Amino acid sequence: MADWQAHRSNNFDFVRLLAALSVLISHQFALHAMAEPLVFEYQTLGGYAVMVFFAISGYLITASWQADPNLRRFAARRLLRIWPGLLCTVALCGLVLGPIVTQVPLHAYFTDRTTLHFFGTGLFKVSPFLPGVFPNSPLAYIPNGVLWTIPIELRCYGYLAILGLLGIVRARWLMLALLLGVSAWYYGVHDAEKVFSLTHTHLFEVEYATFFFSGSCLYLFREYCLIGVRKITGAAIVLGLGVVAYVAGHELIAAFLMTPFLVIACGTESSPVLRRFGRFGDLSYGVYIYAFPVQQTTIWLTPRLGIYQHFAIAIPVTLVLAWLSWHFVEKVALSHKPRSQGPAAAVSPATAS
Repeated sequence: MADWQAHRSNNFDFVRLLAALSVLISHQFALHAMAEPLVFEYQTLGGYAVMVFFAISGYLITASWQADPNLRRFAARRLLRIWPGLLCTVALCGLVLGPIVTQVPLHAYFTDRTTLHFFGTGLFKVSPFLPGVFPNSPLAYIPNGVLWTIPIELRCYGYLAILGLLGIVRARWLMLALLLGVSAWYYGVHDAEKVFSLTHTHLFEVEYATFFFSGSCLYLFREYCLIGVRKITGAAIVLGLGVVAYVAGHELIAAFLMTPFLVIACGTESSPVLRRFGRFGDLSYGVYIYAFPVQQTTIWLTPRLGIYQHFAIAIPVTLVLAWLSWHFVEKVALSHKPRSQGPAAAVSPATAS
């Protein structure tokens, strides 16, 4: 587990845990039929936290590819990081939680096509519904409402591998040009903010990919912008650009300009206090995949309690499940990942999710 140990010397564990808890907080409001907190006009707290995850993953996963650009080993590492935890939460939701809380007979539950589709949740698609579960919830019949982002992230891994095999990752200026081109189309030509204001929809695949590959480019250009005084200068530049975009009414663009750099700049620091969060393990993925079913269940069990009381229950229960998931599922799976044949990455990506 040397790769995971490398994370303990920086702040990434803390930043990702904070992002995962932000998703929990945001969804608690939604599950109480309340408006989720907004970071920007076009982005909820939870949605913004997912962008943070994608930016960090882009940075760390690119480090992994650069350290060992072998497709088979790269794919094995990614699947061993994501799939065991995903399969475990799908099994627990479908085989344990669902039968307990469903309002339909068990025979009907297990033979319903919706249940079969739920168990098909995996790498490339997610079916979030189970018959009869949590029918009175504002997000009825959904035991776990966060899994839909995982296939998008895995596809980003695939896009990165393709670019790597084509030699584009090594040609970092070409990578930067591709990122700028896609971003200009999405935020400019496509006008993502106007589309959202009219339809309340995002092209999540493209939007999250811009954050992921921003993280990738930050890794590729790290010696220019993430070392010493250059990090401070870079932070000042992106803050300035972000403020200009925000004042001009382009909040989504402001988030794109500021978030990847500031998050990764923070993550690559080594604060004596923040880096200590790593001693508990990498709990962020477990918090992310278990918070929603815990929240749905606590509201189902104690419907008369208020939102802050449910917070007080859901957070510690989720953290315990995340700890168990890390130590008995995720860490065990990672112990079987193939060893790198190349030089070690400067920042290990083993626990990127």
